[in-house]
Formats: sequence, C-alpha cells, structure tokens
Amino acid sequence: MTRSLELVSVVPQDLGRVLLNLCSNALYAVRQRQQHAEACYAPAVTLSTRRTAERAIEIRVRDNGTGMSEHVQEKIFQPFFSTKPSGEGTGLGLSLSHDIVTKGHGGTLTVHSREGEGTEFLITLPA
Repeated sequence: MTRSLELVSVVPQDLGRVLLNLCSNALYAVRQRQQHAEACYAPAVTLSTRRTAERAIEIRVRDNGTGMSEHVQEKIFQPFFSTKPSGEGTGLGLSLSHDIVTKGHGGTLTVHSREGEGTEFLITLPA
C-alpha cells in the first residue's frame, strides 16, 4: 500500500545532496561486498519514508553491504574521516550530511550497522 506524506519544509538541494551521498555510500558498500561474496549474494539498497506518531518524518537508507564496526560508527560523522581507501573518498560527505540534517534542518542523522551484514542511516526531520 502506498500512502503520501505531508509536505515538509526543507532545502531541497541540501537534502538531495544528503540522500545522494547516503545512496552513493550504500552502492559502494554493496559493490565492495559483491566483489568478495559468494555467488548467492544479492546486493540491495532501499530507501523508505514514514511519518512517526510524533509527526516527524523518517527517511531510511539501508543496504546489505559490508557494514561497519562499532569503532568506525563512532567516528563516521567526524570531518575528514573516511572508510574508503585513500583517493576514493574525501571524508567530508557524512560530516557535511550530518551538519545539513542537524544544523540546517533541526533533525537527526543516525547510523546502525553490523559488520558483514549492512548499514542503515536514519534521517529524522521535524514536521
């Protein structure tokens, strides 16, 4: 069943950059896992939205890629921290994404990940 969410006031270009960054990272993670996985691995990246009981908007970007350790998750939103090899990432994407969501939109950006299983980023925006 498909339902529409009410409109939420955001800066579309900024939120678009955040979603592009999260999806790009998710695609990178599933590609990395695919290169080293067994033949039955089926890469998956999903994006979903919902309105919470508190009327906030949640946007989830989930993948079944390589995942991250707890140590990496603790640093993931720090400027210049990158999980990618040198030359493949700037280390600014998730830091800037976090600032756009939290400072620019008054929301939250959190991560939950299990190494070898995948990652989920959750954006929560006030309505």
